[in-house]
Amino acid sequence: MVKFDVAVIGGGPGGADCAIRLAQYGKRTLLIEKAHMGGTCTNVGCIPTKAMVAAAKIMKDSRKRAPRMGISSVVDLDFERLMKHVNRTVTISRKGIESLLSKYGVEIVRDTAIYKDGQFILEKGGVTVAASKIVLATGSSPFVPEALNSPGIWTSDNVFSIKELPKSLMIVGAGYIGVEMASIFSAFGTEVTIVEMMNRLIPFEDVEASRLLEDSFKRDKIRVLTSSKVKKIEETDGGFSTVVETADGSSETVMTEKVLIAIGRRPVVPDGFSETDVLEKGRVVTDNNYATSIEDVYAIGDVRGETMLAHVASAEGVSVAAVIAGKPEEVHKKLYPGVIFCEPEIASVGVREGSNGLDEGLEKFVFPMSANGRANTLGERDGFAKIIIEKASGKIKGVSLAGPGVTELLMEAVIAINEGIDIHTLLKAVHPHPTICEAIKDAAEGVAGFPLHI
Repeated sequence: MVKFDVAVIGGGPGGADCAIRLAQYGKRTLLIEKAHMGGTCTNVGCIPTKAMVAAAKIMKDSRKRAPRMGISSVVDLDFERLMKHVNRTVTISRKGIESLLSKYGVEIVRDTAIYKDGQFILEKGGVTVAASKIVLATGSSPFVPEALNSPGIWTSDNVFSIKELPKSLMIVGAGYIGVEMASIFSAFGTEVTIVEMMNRLIPFEDVEASRLLEDSFKRDKIRVLTSSKVKKIEETDGGFSTVVETADGSSETVMTEKVLIAIGRRPVVPDGFSETDVLEKGRVVTDNNYATSIEDVYAIGDVRGETMLAHVASAEGVSVAAVIAGKPEEVHKKLYPGVIFCEPEIASVGVREGSNGLDEGLEKFVFPMSANGRANTLGERDGFAKIIIEKASGKIKGVSLAGPGVTELLMEAVIAINEGIDIHTLLKAVHPHPTICEAIKDAAEGVAGFPLHI
């Protein structure tokens, strides 16, 4: 094998972006990918999910919002055609990544890299990976506890291969994946039950977002069981039997046609890595520059077991490329926004308020989306804009948004927190009217003590 400057193992968002940036820096770069380019995000994650989200929103708008505006129609779902749309979006995204890698001269090898005797070896090719530096970007996979691993159970890896909609669905886990899937299948007419072990949906998001989402789910007749544990899942003649220990300690059996496990993900590490001291609780440990304890071996993205999001992997890939190329000024700041494409959408960055309230020295203001002109014109009044500031300095420390299109509006808050902007500086910017982003301005005015519109 020809000697490369850098070999990147894994072609997901982190690995592909890392390889492209390294090539742009003039590094001779090899990308090793065992399956499809784009990793989980493109093939069985972000892209197919959002394709289904788009269809789900059309369905829900047609049934619930259109009649209020005097529009009546009969909307039917052709599931086979929907899945063709989903697969088409995946293919377009995948081919786009392959085209970019080719454009920038990244060499691609379709193989699996394993670690043996201090070297990375191509499993099928049987040759040593010849590179001065290695970047691990091997991603993650769905975690299914052995006790719940019954044949026929869905995960986020295989749910996009289904051929027909189930009449009923049990979702175990109410994080990002679980609540997005609940919104999608409910909109398509499936009877959904969602179980979460912690005391609220999306437990690591702002508490007010959790409350809003639970209220929305209940209006949509999604059954929500929080502070509940799934004890056993068994396949039956008509589907699955799920035994749930509910919040009051009682046991309940829920019968559904299908079950989707969405309780989390775990890092995928190369074979042979378990024999090194690089792993801690199954994840690859790195320093702040993404270097592992093995000389010239770096790791980015989900394999690090920290913030398992596609845009985080991408940012880390670009950053480690800058580290390797000796350009530390181009390393990103570690402030990671989160976006959830449920109904209503939720977006957040920085400090989120927990069940026990805010820490001392922080202050908040919540502006309801029902007081926003654009939200009212859309007929989507559920939601809010919430800003958390540091009292002493007025600097913005956290923003949580819920409502129509808020996933597209969060970057104003990301830049504000990244750059240490205070609330008065934010208010010097004129926000266009009528827009959803005015809710951010209204929340800022509120926390500054001068709310205009509430």
